Amino acid sequence: MECPFCGSEAVAERRAGRRVGSAIGTAAGAVAGGSAALSGGEAGAALGTILAGPIGTVGGGLAGMLLGSLVGAGVGGRAGEDAGAILDERVLDPYGCTDCGRTFRLPLCK
Repeated sequence: MECPFCGSEAVAERRAGRRVGSAIGTAAGAVAGGSAALSGGEAGAALGTILAGPIGTVGGGLAGMLLGSLVGAGVGGRAGEDAGAILDERVLDPYGCTDCGRTFRLPLCK
């Protein structure tokens, strides 16, 4: 691929939308996973009580909450990255020339 402005072949994908989308999705997923983490913590505490008594309640509750937050962050991050990829393709200039510093997108029709 060549830069349409200077003709250089030093062109790189910018992926700005993917990076931002992934960060926002991860944060939102972790927060949304908090509600799932609460029920996961309750389930973990109940199971921990059965298996290991009072210490198991605390350990199981923390493990359930941690697992819920991690799953939420992972799912949110992936969804945000996918949304950012669409933003890169349709709205932002997804390519940048490292020689002249200009950004551009490929033409939709030739």
